Amino acid sequence: MDLRIIIFSRKGLRLSMMVLGLVLLGIGIRYTDLAFPAITKHPGTYYLVHTEEKVMALTFDDGPDPLYTGYILDVLKEKNVKATFFVLGESAKNNPDLLLRARQEGHEIGNHGYSHTYTPSKFVQELIRTDEVLQEVLQERTAFYRPPGGVISNAVLAGVKEQGHILTLWSIDSRDWVNPGPAQIVQNVVNNSFPGGIILLHDGGEKREQTIRALGPIIDRLREQGYRFVTVSELRNFESVKPVQK
Repeated sequence: MDLRIIIFSRKGLRLSMMVLGLVLLGIGIRYTDLAFPAITKHPGTYYLVHTEEKVMALTFDDGPDPLYTGYILDVLKEKNVKATFFVLGESAKNNPDLLLRARQEGHEIGNHGYSHTYTPSKFVQELIRTDEVLQEVLQERTAFYRPPGGVISNAVLAGVKEQGHILTLWSIDSRDWVNPGPAQIVQNVVNNSFPGGIILLHDGGEKREQTIRALGPIIDRLREQGYRFVTVSELRNFESVKPVQK
């Protein structure tokens, strides 16, 4: 084996590090406008409010689902809790009765795109298509949009704002999308909760029996801590930090 050892002088090492730094900086600049997960809270998005009031918003993605959404609605009705459902246009079109039931029972409806595509260039087009479905079924327009997977970019944010929507993410991830078991879902929410938080849950997309079983205990545990639940539009009324006037 031909083993070669390269020895850098102090000056050469410093020069090499500078070159490496410039390369990495270039990579960072190059990727600043690419999509990244919602857990990286992008400026200009809505994912919490600053408040000392013990209020939070329950949100559900990927419905309405004929197998699971009805059970979610049953639990919310039993617990007298209002939530926000970020619906897929395709599912809403195929299950209008569930969509109507959610709205008639006082829940808020948000836009989650049409087909759950992860292609950012299609997000605004699907947002518009789902708006049309919601207008047809509910005769109303939602102000809130959540991109599939929470994937965003500067271009998507600008396009969503241009359509008059508020790009809404979350700050408390139940991780029910990996089906870790009802007890773990409860723990994921309760252990990470704080005043003004937005909780991410799902009522469609995959098997959601665990979410259904976890929902009641989540509500009960948080109520024991003094929390109450509001929709995402109501939550904004509790914002205590005033925007900077430009």
